[in-house]
Amino acid sequence: MRTRRPSTALHPLHRQRGAALMIMLVIMIIGAVTIFVNALNSSALQLDRDKVTADALAKAKEALIGYAVSQSITSAGNLQLPDLGYSDPGLTVPSEGSSPPNFTGNTQGYSLIGKLPWKTLGIPPLRDGYGECLWYALSGWFKNTNSSSAINWDTPGQIDVLDNNGNIIASNLAVLLVAPGTSLDGQSRVLSDPVYTQCGGNYDARNYLDSYNNSDAIAGVVNYFSGSTNSRIANNTSNKQFVMTNNYHYNDRFLFITTDDIFRPIIQRIDFSTQISGLMNDPYFQSVPISGTKGTGSVSCNSLAPANQAFCANWLEMLLLTRLPVPSSVTIDGAATALCNRVLIFGGQKTAAQVRLFATDKSNPANYLEAPNLTSFAVPTATASNFSGASIFKANNPSADLLKCFP
Repeated sequence: MRTRRPSTALHPLHRQRGAALMIMLVIMIIGAVTIFVNALNSSALQLDRDKVTADALAKAKEALIGYAVSQSITSAGNLQLPDLGYSDPGLTVPSEGSSPPNFTGNTQGYSLIGKLPWKTLGIPPLRDGYGECLWYALSGWFKNTNSSSAINWDTPGQIDVLDNNGNIIASNLAVLLVAPGTSLDGQSRVLSDPVYTQCGGNYDARNYLDSYNNSDAIAGVVNYFSGSTNSRIANNTSNKQFVMTNNYHYNDRFLFITTDDIFRPIIQRIDFSTQISGLMNDPYFQSVPISGTKGTGSVSCNSLAPANQAFCANWLEMLLLTRLPVPSSVTIDGAATALCNRVLIFGGQKTAAQVRLFATDKSNPANYLEAPNLTSFAVPTATASNFSGASIFKANNPSADLLKCFP
């Protein structure tokens, strides 16, 4: 009797199970590939959006600094108000893209938030990667309307930036440019007036800058001025904090403008050096009483020659004045001068060791002078006649002390 050999052929049921497993494997591979491709596409889309946002912010920064630098040397550094949605003096006629005139509530030193005034800047509307027009937070001391009494390279900004842990990562900024990104939480960007044909939407900063709900705020900080019309006006002159992070409640993107960003090109202007020379050579300093910790406590800028008055108002705090113990020569541009009775010093840009934020800082000669001038300087009479400096301001050495000898 012959033994029947087992069949090597698969049972139909086994073949069906194998085919099902293959189909499932193919489906899983297709799914994984789809997820991978979608992730790549999403990543590429985000990179494109980030690039558009970065380009828009950079163009806005360039335009704002260009405006600040282009003003007369006596008002250079001031920046126009943000676009608040109105252009007429009464702030009643809707318009967009323009910096408004003065308005009720625009208190001196109070910072503002609005959209970038692209029309006033002479540029097209600048949009982020999500199609939203850029916003603009302006420190109160840099406003060109109801401006501060003095603006110079030591004028502090009033904007600080925090990270997602509430740590300060930037401080005393003059300007914060903001790309609002897509809307989050309860933000509503519906059109508030049909005349807003370019950027559209509305002018309530809370609908664009984050976070919309105070309960979602990091360290209690939101990126707008709560409690004011359209969340646009600070309620005091103190520094305002903004949060830069990316989570479910914050997606604002920032670009900073510092005081140095604004004044670095200003001090390279020829008329800046010329104006300093005019101020230092004004004969008024030959006879004005010497008082105060820097010797200029009695100076009235309105008593100077008319060509020097406006510049003096902005830059007076750089000046120090003293009388020499006896008529002596000093060193200017490496050479001894004729006999001087008085020395006027322009303190130059602060060095890394000097601080000029507060009134107590500004009253301290050590925050303006270096050796040997700091050692010899005293009010009303210097302790020695060992003074040395340059006669003309040079942008490549902005911290150098400038001297004027008055016989």
